[in-house]
Order: sequence, then structure tokens, then C-alpha cells
Amino acid sequence: MNFSLSRATLIAEADPVGIAGERAICDRRGVLYFPDLRLLAVSDLHLEKGSSFARRGALIPPYDTGATLLRLQSVIADYQPRIVVSLGDSFHDGGGAGRMHSSFRERLEAMMTGRDWFWVAGNHDPEAPADLPGETVRELAIGSLLFRHEPS
Repeated sequence: MNFSLSRATLIAEADPVGIAGERAICDRRGVLYFPDLRLLAVSDLHLEKGSSFARRGALIPPYDTGATLLRLQSVIADYQPRIVVSLGDSFHDGGGAGRMHSSFRERLEAMMTGRDWFWVAGNHDPEAPADLPGETVRELAIGSLLFRHEPS
């Protein structure tokens, strides 16, 4: 069963909020979409959290990256953003991108194709993700918005 909606339908049915003068849709899947900028903001994906814990002997199911990428893929398919901003802690640690299985890496790179993709450095992943496209920044200004990672 496919619950995916068209971008036009999602935007038309949304009750946008204003953030720094920009219209934003607070999608129940945990993302913000700025329709006028065609910008999708995601945060704290913590990809490869399972493999990070496994390296230290913690036994948790290794399904986190695949599940997160499926949700991200769904949101990207629905909104078709021109810009994606990942607001830090995209990977659970600095080595996460390097540990990512090739099938997950290929899926992520396919989502990134044809989009401006920004990795905002987080406290878990302060450096650029290993060999992945996109631009790593400390902060990013687009329109009236300023994106940065502020750990709690």
C-alpha cells in the first residue's frame, strides 16, 4: 500500500507556519519543508547508530540506517526538494559514513542526485561524511533562514 501524496497535495493540505518570514510545513514524519524555497530540513538522522554501538559491544538491531533511509526516501519522493539541509548528527559518529553498507550509500547518493545537499556539522559528526557528495558547513544562510546545529 502506498501512502505517498503528491507535493502539490501535501502543500495544499498543510497548515504552514511562519519561520523567520518563510512558510514552513511541519511534516508529521519529522521534517520541515519550505515550499517557496523548495527546501527540506532534516535533523539528527544518526545514521549508523547501530554499527557504532555494535563496535562497543552493545547488541541492538542493525536496522536503524535502512529504516531511516526509507523514511527519508519517502519524504524526498513526496516533496521533490531542490535543496536538502541535514542539520547535524546525520551520522552517529565521525566514522559512520565509512561504515555504511554500500547498498545504503548507493541509496543515499541516489537521493542526493540533482539536489543541493548540505551537511551541517553536528556534535556527533563534526567533519564531512567520508566520500559522500554534498557540502559540509558549520552554518548555512538561505533566504531569511540560518541553519546550524545546536546540541542540547
